[in-house]
Amino acid sequence: MFKPSLLIAAAAAALATSAHAEPLSREFTYTGFYHVEGGQFRPTASLYGYFDSDDRNGDGRIEVGEVTSFILNSQQYVGWCGPEVFMCGLFEFSYTPGGALNFHTAWSTDPWGEGVAGGSVRTGVEAKEHSHWPGGSASYTLRWTEQTVLSMSPVPEPASYGMLALGLGVLALSARRRSRS
Repeated sequence: MFKPSLLIAAAAAALATSAHAEPLSREFTYTGFYHVEGGQFRPTASLYGYFDSDDRNGDGRIEVGEVTSFILNSQQYVGWCGPEVFMCGLFEFSYTPGGALNFHTAWSTDPWGEGVAGGSVRTGVEAKEHSHWPGGSASYTLRWTEQTVLSMSPVPEPASYGMLALGLGVLALSARRRSRS
């Protein structure tokens, strides 16, 4: 019969090995932009999102071809764009862990409908949304400033949750053993 500590060690090793096979996931938020149409700096204006990636070439830098999912303000830019979006894409991307995050995205609705809406984001420059319809148009532009701040944090991988569950199980088992003696 196997000892519980041996089983726990084997499970931990399996989870640790699978953690490296998982893609790198990050959440990010840019906060503080100059609102062009309003003519003022808005310290709470923000862009938020997350991405999944796999550093396939092992160079420590994530490029556009290594991004498997990219969501900005609830819009997916890699793969399927969604039913309301005619075109979208992640055209540029670079990220070095601990360094800068740079990307260029764009999206557009059906140009042959009643009206058209679209937008683009180029980090370090601006985020712009616009819409045109018969008889009118509108736009909303946020520009990066020296006060714009990037916050980034890792998204826990599924294997991390497995390691947490395993650790909690070990604690519960040892507490149970102590209460019996």
